[in-house]
Amino acid sequence: NNMNLFNSTNGKSIDLHDATFRFNNEVGRMLHVMQGSGIDSKNIHEHLGSYTTFRLLNRKYTTQLLNTKEVDLVEDVKELANDDFVLFWHYFSAPYLDWLQQEYPTTRMYLLAPELINWQLAIFSQLRADFTRMGLGPFECYRFMSSGFHGLLLAVLTCSSVDVYGFSISMDNFEAGFNHGRPSESHSWEFETMLVRLFYFLGAVDVCNT
Repeated sequence: NNMNLFNSTNGKSIDLHDATFRFNNEVGRMLHVMQGSGIDSKNIHEHLGSYTTFRLLNRKYTTQLLNTKEVDLVEDVKELANDDFVLFWHYFSAPYLDWLQQEYPTTRMYLLAPELINWQLAIFSQLRADFTRMGLGPFECYRFMSSGFHGLLLAVLTCSSVDVYGFSISMDNFEAGFNHGRPSESHSWEFETMLVRLFYFLGAVDVCNT
């Protein structure tokens, strides 16, 4: 969802990976921001890649799927219909899963196991506490981990190597690449960007596009 992805044409490189993880779905919003640039629904995949193995969705985007008749969601809905798997980490989605699966029969939809989510939250909280004890921060309070970080921890856990495209590594980088007016206040963005740097320095991920 980072607008810095449009600074290069990494679509073919992204598609060469065995699995591609994406987070939420803002293709419609990104195309709106790029109006007049020559980038449209026909060539956006030159920058973003053309297929999705796993898409992780939060509560907001589950609600979006429940309102698919809204005109401005058409591109987002078309994009999601081509995904192999959609994974929900927020259990608000649980009562709607059967209905959503009927609406998108070609896309397999699952709730992430609560044991996995609790493990991710424990890791996230412990790292935040460790950073604070080292004198880093203070960090904004958070209600949730972002979908991106849920996905990043899942990828690190399951893949032999992880390349990340469009993840921010600093707040300056985050603000330059944000695709609309105000980022969610539910996440601790400064802490998450610092964690991406930590994962890079540890060799857990390779930052291919920032």
